[in-house]
Amino acid sequence: MGHVSWALGVLLKIAASLPAACPTDDPGMDRRDLDSNYNENTHVSLVNATPYRWRKSYNSSYQLTGWDAGWPEYIEPGSASTVYVRTCFRCFPQDTMGEATYRIEGTGSPMSLQVAYRSGKNHRAYVQFLEDLETPYSDKSAQHNLGFSQGRGGVGFVLAGTEGDFISNGDRPVAWMQAQLAEIGHLPLREIAMPRSHHSGQWKSQKPIGVATPRNTQTQSLPLYDQLKGGVRVLDLRPLLRKGDFYNHHGSRLGPNFHGMLGASVKDMVAMHNKFMADHPGELYIWDIHEGDARDGDNKYRPLDDRGRLRLYNELRQLSNRVRVPEDVDLSIRPLNQFISRRRGARGRSSVLVRLPTSWAAKPHFPGSKEGFVSGANFPLKTRWSNTNKAEELVKDQLFGLAEARPSRSSGMYDVQWILTQKGAQVAFPVQYNSIIELSGAAWRTLSQEFWEALTDESYPNWVTMDDIHGTSLKAMAMAINKCFAARRCGHLGGRVTGITNTTLVSQEALKDGTET
Repeated sequence: MGHVSWALGVLLKIAASLPAACPTDDPGMDRRDLDSNYNENTHVSLVNATPYRWRKSYNSSYQLTGWDAGWPEYIEPGSASTVYVRTCFRCFPQDTMGEATYRIEGTGSPMSLQVAYRSGKNHRAYVQFLEDLETPYSDKSAQHNLGFSQGRGGVGFVLAGTEGDFISNGDRPVAWMQAQLAEIGHLPLREIAMPRSHHSGQWKSQKPIGVATPRNTQTQSLPLYDQLKGGVRVLDLRPLLRKGDFYNHHGSRLGPNFHGMLGASVKDMVAMHNKFMADHPGELYIWDIHEGDARDGDNKYRPLDDRGRLRLYNELRQLSNRVRVPEDVDLSIRPLNQFISRRRGARGRSSVLVRLPTSWAAKPHFPGSKEGFVSGANFPLKTRWSNTNKAEELVKDQLFGLAEARPSRSSGMYDVQWILTQKGAQVAFPVQYNSIIELSGAAWRTLSQEFWEALTDESYPNWVTMDDIHGTSLKAMAMAINKCFAARRCGHLGGRVTGITNTTLVSQEALKDGTET
């Protein structure tokens, strides 16, 4: 009973010290979205990353508010359109549906696509290819299940490229970097985009420490293998040593005490990653480790000491395909095809880098670049944490950070943290609709329009970090950024692609396969 009283006291102090957050502050939702018995509202987005104008040729709905008026007559090249799908109140929601068809103008063959909110007990958004529309990975008449994200959340569909060279959402290609190697292989890492999952190992909640629950610590809903299948190539690891084993963890100190949750073990994460690389070879991966969040749970949750770091290094040495790289070269200006190649993929090999805090490189036991361990010294990166639970503030702050850090494509690497953070009572008393997973829905909603429409061929992020990696939307977004802005193969996109400029490539004579350790 005493422990319960102490815990309640801590929660009350947390709630009192932070501003209360009203979930309906988000303009992208209404109060009915919080009702578990009435949760069919969502947002659906279409992204036109092609040089062709899309003209609406058909629109129909039943028991939906805003569907017919929401879809514009045209979706111009480079732009996106988002419709807030609101179902009827006190009706038969299973019958609710909507369809809108867009003809792609200016192609040699007739091409259309239809976006639909389909009827049924569980509503899902779909995009179906019509007429002659196809990609190398999706046949004519292909149907893409975009899923569903309640209320404040949303789902998005991207079509990028030109006739005969389109890409879109879809399970294929799983090895997407191999698929884009001909377009972006010659570009340096600071000119390409990669998806990053936030707290990659926090898809499970194994053991609470202090006052913590899954709703205020769990950042992912899918195991690491499925995150990788969804396109993630940068893994965010926050290691904590507990009873001799390392785990990903999510937590922080409150006064003298540590509160958090143990997620997946590092051993399990390494095994899953090795399995994925064996199944889908030829990709580049980066394990990104935070200095402030590497802790020793067997020593009062203090930062890892020399012995703790050595144990972590030995654990990470079990990663297959770690690649030997130069010690004194900025790796961000080296081209992608120095790390991966078709030949390397055909041999069943990928490339893995483990990026560690800069301060660790000068401390004992650091394995060094010869074993694929790098630091901020030879792999520099900037990022920015918005620390807000409001989608509009996140968009404004992250786009400001992007513009400041990357005014040109040759600027240093930048990680966009497209993440909403629990505040106030959301942390202390995280009910379902304010869990980290649920809160992330608004970030996903804004990814397809506000985020996309802010990018140009001179200013775009290198890493895109998100909670709740699911489906293939983030992979499709990264591939579209690479095709349209990095490789410039989607046309001018309304003036956002201005032409070919010099890249920051190193000498082409250096383009040899990396050496696996």
